[in-house]
Formats: sequence, C-alpha cells, structure tokens
Amino acid sequence: MRMDTALTTTGRAVLFVHWRVDADQLRPHLPDGLELDTYDGSAWASILAFEVTEARPKALPAGLWPSKAFGQVNLRTYVRHGDQPGVYFLSVDAGTRVGAAALHSAMGIPCYVASTTVDIRRGSEAVESVSLRSRRSQAGQPAAAFATDYAPDGAAEPVEPGSLAEFCIERRGWFTDAGQPSPYLARAGPGVRVGEIDRDPWQVAPATADVTTNSLGRPLGLDLSGEPHLHYSPGFQSVVTTRR
Repeated sequence: MRMDTALTTTGRAVLFVHWRVDADQLRPHLPDGLELDTYDGSAWASILAFEVTEARPKALPAGLWPSKAFGQVNLRTYVRHGDQPGVYFLSVDAGTRVGAAALHSAMGIPCYVASTTVDIRRGSEAVESVSLRSRRSQAGQPAAAFATDYAPDGAAEPVEPGSLAEFCIERRGWFTDAGQPSPYLARAGPGVRVGEIDRDPWQVAPATADVTTNSLGRPLGLDLSGEPHLHYSPGFQSVVTTRR
C-alpha cells in the first residue's frame, strides 16, 4: 500500500494539561467498538494548547489555507480498539475557519471555529512564557473557552517509558466515528475509522500554568476541575498520510 503525504502541520509552544476523569463521564461520548484506555487505574482527558505556525494540505488549492499562525486547543481522551491504542478527540477549537472545516469534514474530528490569540514571550535563547486565549465563536455550537498563561520549567527531553507523559503524549493514531469514507482514515471496525500521523518523538519538559478559564468540558458533562498534570513541548511537526 502506497502512502502519500496529505497534510503537514507545524506547531510550537505546546501545553499539555492532563486530568483524571471519571470513566462514566467519558464512556457516553465514545462510539461502539472503542474502550477507554487507563493509566494508574484511571481514565484521563487532556487539553493541548498551542500555536499552529504552518499547515500545508496537499489537496487544497494554494491560497485557500490560512497563511498566518493561529491558536488551537484540543480536548481528547485515550482509547483502545482491540489492542491498538489511540486518542479520541472530544473537541478541537481552531482559530481558522477553513482549517476547522477541513479537520471536521476530511478527518472526522469535531473541530469548531474559535477566536484565538497566542502571545509568546522569548528570552535570549528560548521561550520564557506563553499567554493563550481561545473562545469558541462558531454559530450554533455550545460556548466553550480556554485561557492560560504557561511556561516551561526545565529542559525538554524524550518522555520517560512507562510514565503518564508517555501514556498521554506518545500516541500516533486517532479514532473517529465519521460516517463517510475518507482517504485519511482507514476502517478499523463497524462504525469506527482510524487515522495515523508520522512525526519524531515528542520532547517535553515540566511546566507551570495558570488556567484562568476552562469551560471546554462543560458541554460534554466532564469535570476538569481537579489538580492537573502539566507538560510543555517547544514544538512538533506532524504528517498525515493518505492510503493508496
């Protein structure tokens, strides 16, 4: 089977915020065929907040994709389909109308248009702090917002094997219940499709963060009010492929 590059995404200043979540709150949102993956006896949900600096879809005509950087906030949980681990996106808020539509229609990801700002403050050699704001602005969708000020708190290194960071961060597949076939998704089972990305292993550091607004879980009935675990990454480049 030949694989063609379909979408290359580059992001920077990534904050990971992980919460233990009651499995009974998450299960109703999963399609049949997926089960929650657990770590340390718990289900988990994570928010990823970052700035997309470049996104290059192969199939989209030049000039239609936004050329400016934009903020993106992902809410996801961790699942398995048989023995295959992956992530399940509960929502994605992106500061680009075209990008949100593409992620939703082509890749089966529940993506919404948001008003976003990202302010990255740099020192002489590296990022010192980041201020990110996101407020969902898509008509007809429930209100949801996320605002945080965060910073790395150490050097970025590969994730430790067996750690929470490895469980939550080092995953390359996402599952969706998208009903329509897509060249970016393979059939994983009845009503379930899977997509995969190619990228280098994550480099992550400890982080500090002041989350001042977080209502992303409210439309889904998720309690994200507990003390979170935090990680920071300087950035990533990921490639989504099509199957031929």
